[in-house]
Amino acid sequence: MRIAIPQWQGRVSPVFDVAGNLLLIDIEDGREIRREERRFLGTNPLVRVTEFLSFGAGILICGAISASLQTRLIAAGVQVIGFACGTVDDVLAAYLNGTLARRAFAMPGCKRWRRGEGENMMSGGFGTGGRGAGRRARVRGQGAGGAGRMGGSSATWAGAFCICPKCGEKVTHAAGKPCLQMLCPKCGVPMARS
Repeated sequence: MRIAIPQWQGRVSPVFDVAGNLLLIDIEDGREIRREERRFLGTNPLVRVTEFLSFGAGILICGAISASLQTRLIAAGVQVIGFACGTVDDVLAAYLNGTLARRAFAMPGCKRWRRGEGENMMSGGFGTGGRGAGRRARVRGQGAGGAGRMGGSSATWAGAFCICPKCGEKVTHAAGKPCLQMLCPKCGVPMARS
């Protein structure tokens, strides 16, 4: 699994749309095995999405992100975990141990904590997919999922599916396991959130 975190001076960059540096972290068996830093060449949304996809990351953990960029990345199968803040190492550790949904990692002023258990009222905070569903399951200790006008569900709620981007095979989502970590039973490629 490859995680991308835009960073500035060791912290998550506040705005993905204009971030210059991207840290790519390869994870195997829940541990970091390699990291490298890459530089974005432009801020045009289409160019940025193309560049991002060329880095091979399936998960983006970032600060604020525009609706247009988030929508394009999600459509390309990237799990977007937005509106996070803190040092890169602390945010990565929180993601890996399932505590990234804690208030300490929410950007200042982010309204996602206004309702009980940190439920996202604003946008995209954590996750991928459609509007407004699934946030509660992720906040209750299963890692970073999300809901809102720019984001969506974490696919840990009942009735969620993972779909193969290659052959279209659809399987029931396994709670607590991102679709990107599941392989298609027909063709073996990583699944995407339906």
